Amino acid sequence: MINILIILLVIYTVIVGFFYIFQGSFIFHPQPLTGSVKTDEYTEEVNIRMDDGSLLHGWLVKNRPYGPHKLLIYFGGNAEEVSHMIPLASIFEDWALLLVNYPGYGKSVGNPGQKSFYKAALAIYDYAVSRDDVDAENIVVMGRSLGSGSAVYLAHERDIKGVVLVSPFESVRSVARSTFPFLPVNLILRHKFLSKKYAKEIKSPMIAFYGTADQIIPPSQTHKLAGYWKGPSKLVKLQGFGHNDIFESRQMWDEINRFLDGLQLHP
Repeated sequence: MINILIILLVIYTVIVGFFYIFQGSFIFHPQPLTGSVKTDEYTEEVNIRMDDGSLLHGWLVKNRPYGPHKLLIYFGGNAEEVSHMIPLASIFEDWALLLVNYPGYGKSVGNPGQKSFYKAALAIYDYAVSRDDVDAENIVVMGRSLGSGSAVYLAHERDIKGVVLVSPFESVRSVARSTFPFLPVNLILRHKFLSKKYAKEIKSPMIAFYGTADQIIPPSQTHKLAGYWKGPSKLVKLQGFGHNDIFESRQMWDEINRFLDGLQLHP
């Protein structure tokens, strides 16, 4: 009996060690930039240097040739290379859209992780406000799925006019606990993305969307995060949509534009 218990303990230890070492492979799925992206007077390729010297790569997409532009900064999901968002920029009417790939994604240099994602978010914002053609007083952040963690963190650290969250979570730690209940998640998880901790102190208005058929981020996670939000918040249920097809909801884009129109922007 004792031998069996020892064998089981060894097996469990190996399993825990495997998840600890390779946890990044479960959370992050870097995507390359495939093909070329056309730029014109409305779409500018940008490179942002981080403190460690590595470069982030992306695009600033404008809806008119002159500025300063109200700006929406977008953070994608864990398997999302963000150039696909360029054609969607026109949805946001008179807002410019800043799309920058995470470290290790697209042509951005670096390794994915909570620390590098948070640093990238700050670098992206600081770059944006340094531009003469960006209205630094009117910046909104948008995060999808894992990107909601970066968006919430940035809204906590910088002056953000509004926050748009799509399929957000209370924390990656909470999602991992429900997905892997047999693991000591609190002890081994390095990329916790504790959005609820930051949400409790963010006064910026927030709108969050969730699909009723989402099997990746349970809708309960979005409800919990909204419950922690200190500022005004609105929760929008998208009936029948799942995690990967939620961008197909016309209702979501209409609600986002109404949210942007309703913000108390700096004149």
